[in-house]
Amino acid sequence: MNVAVFDLETNGLTGSSVLSASSIVFNGEGAVLDLFNRFYLPVESLDRSAVRVHGLTPGRLLALRERAATPLYFVEDWPELLGFWAAWEVAGVVAHNLSFDVSFLPEAAQGTFLWWCSMKGLTEYCALPKRSGGSGTFKWPRLGEATTIVCDGPNALPSPEETQRAENAVGEEGMPHVSLYDCFQLYRVVGRVAKHRRHLLRFAPFLIPYSPPKKRRFATPLFPTHDVFTRKILESVI
Repeated sequence: MNVAVFDLETNGLTGSSVLSASSIVFNGEGAVLDLFNRFYLPVESLDRSAVRVHGLTPGRLLALRERAATPLYFVEDWPELLGFWAAWEVAGVVAHNLSFDVSFLPEAAQGTFLWWCSMKGLTEYCALPKRSGGSGTFKWPRLGEATTIVCDGPNALPSPEETQRAENAVGEEGMPHVSLYDCFQLYRVVGRVAKHRRHLLRFAPFLIPYSPPKKRRFATPLFPTHDVFTRKILESVI
């Protein structure tokens, strides 16, 4: 059974542009089969609060795109992501905050695959206490919290041999904190869950309203920004 994990970095909330899209496909033994990792320019003005989180300035995006002959915008390229999953015949796609990430795909694309939200699906397993109020016994785990509990904590699940090889290849330094980094952490989590708690992987149809980016004035930078940030990303391998 092949599974895909999926993560995005965006220029804000739902209805904004996707700046990077990443996916890792792996098999039932935890071996990485292929990865999708692309960068895009926004079609709207830059959201500086979002950039403070992921660091993807327009100049850096241009630098990260220099080796790629891909569309400038994710709204033109999402069929390639679907084709990537279809080519590997994935049984399902995992995103940690499924409602957010899938909202950047048109409804027709959403209906093509089965999905699992690791954030909600691992809530009971992680059993993190929540503040008073609201429904449910436990709070939804952030990806970092789920990674610590499933992969690194005292009650961590054993790493499949192939997953361990990928972790050793990446090393302790890891990757810059963009979509591929989060995708790799999610792969670590889901690889262990698929091996030892497979009953938790409940892939199902999922649909949420799609809001395309609203085109506004955006000035494309004249020059790419080459710095330590972009170099680390370009040198990152799995």
